[in-house]
Amino acid sequence: MRRTITAVPQPEQGVRHFARWVAAECPEGARVLNVGAGCNLSGELPAVRRRAAVLVGVDPDDSIADNPTLDQSHRSTVQDFAAAHEAEFDLAFSVFVLEHVSDPAGFTEACARVLKPGHAFMAMTVNLWHYFGLTSWLANRLGVADALLARVRAAEQVEEYHFPIEYRLNSITAITRHLESAGFAAVEFRCWDLPSMYQSYLPARAGAFARHYNRCVYAVGSPHLMGHITFKATRA
Repeated sequence: MRRTITAVPQPEQGVRHFARWVAAECPEGARVLNVGAGCNLSGELPAVRRRAAVLVGVDPDDSIADNPTLDQSHRSTVQDFAAAHEAEFDLAFSVFVLEHVSDPAGFTEACARVLKPGHAFMAMTVNLWHYFGLTSWLANRLGVADALLARVRAAEQVEEYHFPIEYRLNSITAITRHLESAGFAAVEFRCWDLPSMYQSYLPARAGAFARHYNRCVYAVGSPHLMGHITFKATRA
């Protein structure tokens, strides 16, 4: 499998930055699948909406019905959806979904299955090997994630936004392995670090640490240690 890994400058706004990349890769007149569309809690994706001729969303959660940007919505796992929609899409993407995937092999195989040959699956996720990812993983494994989240988030925000994390498909190594097994021929990783996306989860006194880490990780130029992983994987 061909693979490139690049550290890119930190964007002003992470989700919008990724959406512009998705839109740039979107063929004219494309039929596009948003995997884990929910109700866009991570933010609107106007660049994708403008470019896609048809935007379809799939998500097992009831919130899929509340996403007003979709032309079609399906309350389903992508694995079940793929069985009836093989080679139907010109592009598929996901935003902050991979860290919640409990069956990486089944998920990536389904993402490959819905795509036409030679077309791409793109995703954005938090990086397991970043301090935020490692802390989240450890807190979840120790069973204290909800208690810690309640200390930095209002109760209604926790109820609205918090979904179980798995952290089985959010490192460069794990993503590469599962994409290759699913039949993708190439993957381009673009990684970046953006302190403002993590500081709200940290104690106030730890804000300086986030900024210092950011400077250090760019100084050494290590994509593997940056906070967010984005990628474009091309189906064989």
